[in-house]
Amino acid sequence: MRSIIVAFSDPDIANKIKTILLRHDLPVRGVASSGAMTLRYTSPGDGGGLIVCGARFTDMAAINLLTMLSDDYDVLMLSSSMSAESSFGHMEGLYMLPLPLQAEDLVSSARMLLQTRQMYKDTTRIRKPSTGQGKPESDAAGRKPEEQRIIEQAKALLMSRNHLSEQEAHRFLQKKSMDTGTKLIDMAMTVLKSQDSGQM
Repeated sequence: MRSIIVAFSDPDIANKIKTILLRHDLPVRGVASSGAMTLRYTSPGDGGGLIVCGARFTDMAAINLLTMLSDDYDVLMLSSSMSAESSFGHMEGLYMLPLPLQAEDLVSSARMLLQTRQMYKDTTRIRKPSTGQGKPESDAAGRKPEEQRIIEQAKALLMSRNHLSEQEAHRFLQKKSMDTGTKLIDMAMTVLKSQDSGQM
């Protein structure tokens, strides 16, 4: 089963991130303080997972760590400098969130990255019939009602305009949010503003 490794040089930050993830029932395999220690938590055939980390460790940069991981791992990098995104370019498996961030943005991003890859793995093994009744897990814990309403409106717009399911619209918002280093609520507002211009 895919799980999360929290990797930060600062143990206080690592423990705060771990606590947030565990509080929302996300599977944390371990906490590491260096790139080498992170690699020791991984092994071929372990199901892969997600590394939540900063831009640098004492022994390597997050970008170097990504190149040493097997293909079934993704890296979610938390960085106060989103200019790092331009220096890294677009790399498969690398996602970024800006600091400071809200706990629900971290939780929803981590959950989406774990589930999306797991769903891909499950469907490549066995095609499961779709009942069409499943709703994505709510990640609205701690989100203001007004913000949640805006996110729901953006999803509804994406569903009607782009013929997406609710899960696909939700994943689209989350991925766009991570790729651009913006909060989920900001991306939802961007989608709603684009309604008249026909963009996205």
